[in-house]
Amino acid sequence: MSAFELTTVDLESRNIASDCARIGARIESYRAREAVSHPSLIVGEQHEPAIPAERCVPEINANELTIDSLRAAISEHGALIVRDMFSKTPMDTLIKAADNVIDACLDSGSTPAMNTYYNPPGNLKTIMPKKDRELGNTRSFHRESGSAMCVEAPSVAEALLQLYEAHGLKELIGLYLGEPPCLSVKKWVLRRSKLPVAEAGWHQDGAFMGTNLNSLNMWMPLNECGGTTGAPSMDVVPQRLNKITSAAGAQFDWSVSDSQVSSRLVDSQPLTPTFSAGDVFFFDHFYLHRTQYRSDFTKLRYAVETWFFGASSFPKNQIPIAW
Repeated sequence: MSAFELTTVDLESRNIASDCARIGARIESYRAREAVSHPSLIVGEQHEPAIPAERCVPEINANELTIDSLRAAISEHGALIVRDMFSKTPMDTLIKAADNVIDACLDSGSTPAMNTYYNPPGNLKTIMPKKDRELGNTRSFHRESGSAMCVEAPSVAEALLQLYEAHGLKELIGLYLGEPPCLSVKKWVLRRSKLPVAEAGWHQDGAFMGTNLNSLNMWMPLNECGGTTGAPSMDVVPQRLNKITSAAGAQFDWSVSDSQVSSRLVDSQPLTPTFSAGDVFFFDHFYLHRTQYRSDFTKLRYAVETWFFGASSFPKNQIPIAW
């Protein structure tokens, strides 16, 4: 495995035009591609999930991460925390990158010069089903939630792919999905929480991505969060779910109400893991979670969220791109 560790010097010395061209080509490779109608699903809604002896979010160290440990944790518990996957240096680099990219995307009226932290590929607009309107709505959603799509900054996106591959993640995720992985324009995101933290809804990403697919999300906190850190973590229901939970009583048709969580999932009441910078949190599109909500948070939480899909079993509405 490579010793590559992303630094600010690495990032800012990249060839910006070349990175933009690569991201554009990754987007273009899926323009005419459709997902197969009947993929071989890792998790099928018709299967009853096994009930593990212990309701928890399993944790392992990075040197214990194998395809078997990943499969077992996702199959039995719906998620896996891997401690110390990345060192502090790339996490600090990505915090700076997140600030720069999110700040650039906040000013929707300007057109900054091509730079490391903002250079959207030209086909980003045309790949969206409703072109300008959908891209504008997507960008507005991210501005309001304190996030930005990684592809808005192709050099950051390409550096992330290099970091992932250097740590063996491309091979591991491909083994888990059963085929080469692809990513998503909409679901590959730099995040910076807002203060005060707004109450977020419980949700499963499959509620709006669809369920006829294979997925694996890698949520990577860039700084410590949860516990007594002062920054919000994530509330999770520590249970393997194989179907979408009812939205009855929820604010949105893709979310789940507090009453549903407390009454229907009584044996798996929510947990809130504490994370350090460089940990990663794996889960799929059925996992029930939300941003941790309390009124006393004083620190920002930075994270990178990367959803991976099988190269033939992806949600077209999330704009798949090649790896």
